[in-house]
Amino acid sequence: MTQKAEQINGETFLANVLQYSRNNHYNHINVSVRLNRNPAYTRQVMNVTLKRISKKYGNDERLYMSIPSDNATKFLALVNRLKENMFANSEKQITWSTDLLARHEQTFGYRQIRERDQYNNLEFEILL
Repeated sequence: MTQKAEQINGETFLANVLQYSRNNHYNHINVSVRLNRNPAYTRQVMNVTLKRISKKYGNDERLYMSIPSDNATKFLALVNRLKENMFANSEKQITWSTDLLARHEQTFGYRQIRERDQYNNLEFEILL
């Protein structure tokens, strides 16, 4: 019997991804939620990919994390709330304040790549 995995804490996860990206000079965080199909089962998976486009540090792209999307609902809800606040205030970037970050405040952009479709697929990018 398998145990159900724990929900990730949205604020802690976002703070960790932003801090890791800043420390390693990544400037794009791509989050995609898609159906992962294989012969044994079909489930929805959230992939977080970090991308660096830099002349100084070189270009790089790597998978940061891949988890079932059921375990990432708190993180997706937090990003959605931040995005809605940004659009409601007619701002171009999201400013997020928390004690979990080394700087206590992070400003980042948001770009929607794919809206939710009939299969609940979603893709967006956080720009640092």
